[in-house]
Amino acid sequence: MLVRFLKRGSLDAFNLVYRLYARRLINYVACATQSKEDAEEIVHDIFMSLWKKHEELDEDTNIATFLFSIAYRRRIDFFRHSLNAPVYEDYMLFQNELISEDRNQLEYRDFCNLLNKALDALPPKIKNLLILSRLKGMTNEEIASHLQISEKTVRNNISIGLKLLKEQLDILGSNLSL
Repeated sequence: MLVRFLKRGSLDAFNLVYRLYARRLINYVACATQSKEDAEEIVHDIFMSLWKKHEELDEDTNIATFLFSIAYRRRIDFFRHSLNAPVYEDYMLFQNELISEDRNQLEYRDFCNLLNKALDALPPKIKNLLILSRLKGMTNEEIASHLQISEKTVRNNISIGLKLLKEQLDILGSNLSL
């Protein structure tokens, strides 16, 4: 009966439909939009559509089903539109950066494991010199003083150690790609 009056253009029938369903529609749409303002705007558009098409309504139409089916489609439209919004693009870029950071951390961990294996394959004295020089950042003079050896010995052994380390990294790296 309400639909019949609405179909005939009754503003009282329209206002009654609005009072009966607006709040529920806003809550339904707000679940998707996460914004009360956006939900209110969408529901306003739904009721504008209802009023524009009131003459086309079938008198057997279930008004609740009709309104919620429009709201459902508008929720989907809102979601599609938000996929193209700059905020969503920023969010996706941020997510990609997080994935990239995770990948970088994994690559760094893999490299550290590879480096430790390569260092372990070196003679202990050369390994110790490389750790002091390259990992702990000590100067050749500091290493010589610490180990009580000549600075020239430190320099020569570090040079030999770097060549051996490179060879070990190449060997271990090529084994990983198999």
